[in-house]
Amino acid sequence: MRIRILALTLLLAVLHSSNAGVVSARQSRAIDLVARDGSKIATIHVNGQSLLYESNDNSGAFLFSDEKFFTMNTRDKTYRVQSYAELQASASRKALEIAHSPDSSDARQGIELKLTEETDVIAGVKVRKLIKTSGGEPEAVFWVSSELMPPSLRTLGEKVRSILPKDYWKRVHGNPGMVEVITLFGVPLKLTYDGRAYEGRVVESPSSDSSFQVPPDYKRLGPN
Repeated sequence: MRIRILALTLLLAVLHSSNAGVVSARQSRAIDLVARDGSKIATIHVNGQSLLYESNDNSGAFLFSDEKFFTMNTRDKTYRVQSYAELQASASRKALEIAHSPDSSDARQGIELKLTEETDVIAGVKVRKLIKTSGGEPEAVFWVSSELMPPSLRTLGEKVRSILPKDYWKRVHGNPGMVEVITLFGVPLKLTYDGRAYEGRVVESPSSDSSFQVPPDYKRLGPN
């Protein structure tokens, strides 16, 4: 089974709090999302300033670095970049459009993401339960940590969640993937999807600063 990864076409088309519990800027961690049979679906690298998501199916990589978001195509070695300010402005425009548009969503249909108050501790990190429902029925459960997010990304997620309506995914008929979950809620350390369970194996990582940068041989697409 392959978790479907969206290229943020919906969220990014619309789309410092306290440092307590956040990973030190000099400390890097790698989280491998692994099924019980040992198959890995993704690796998430984090440090105090950046987060890098690498899908195991070669669909691309996503880098949140300081105040910018990079979408990298690992096949043709190209990338696009947007600032967090641009993402917030896009989210505000989309929220305004939705507010002035008739609600064509069916309350019994569509996707919703619900962050609950239920907490746990995984690998020494506090996590909260996030439920993804489809048509009102649970489709996936994530245990996410905001503590592992860089402060600027955590702030972005909080602001975008406050801007977009709670029924946003229903209204736009969207289906958020793992990158949207990370952007809005935090790093998943455990999840169940389609009857399969995945655990996050957290290890100290020797990642250097260059690990959290776009490779120099990648070509930028879009406005410079």
